[in-house]
Amino acid sequence: MGLLLLIIARLLSWVLFPLGWAYSLITLRLRWNRLNDYALSIALSLDQLGNVVLSNLMNDVLIQKGGYKFGNPDDTISAVLGFNKKIGMLKKGGKLLSSLLNKLDANHVEKAAEKIKL
Repeated sequence: MGLLLLIIARLLSWVLFPLGWAYSLITLRLRWNRLNDYALSIALSLDQLGNVVLSNLMNDVLIQKGGYKFGNPDDTISAVLGFNKKIGMLKKGGKLLSSLLNKLDANHVEKAAEKIKL
């Protein structure tokens, strides 16, 4: 049943997401602060989706066995990286990605890790 729901959700998203995005742009009347908040919410949702969709790959490539796992839909990729950095469980790829994210935004993964609830 999960696979069928995924297929239906994906098909609907191809049709409805562009419509919803265009409608939101019109109704937000291109006000920068409202558009920015809207864009940030979408970016956060995509980050959480990526954390689930890429979880098996990232668990194998970015963190050591015994680390805090990717895959929780409430976590972002940055939060999982930051938490594993804090407990010393990042592999070379995880350290590299964390470093890149921290260059874009100072202490990004460390700040994100504070949102993880164990």
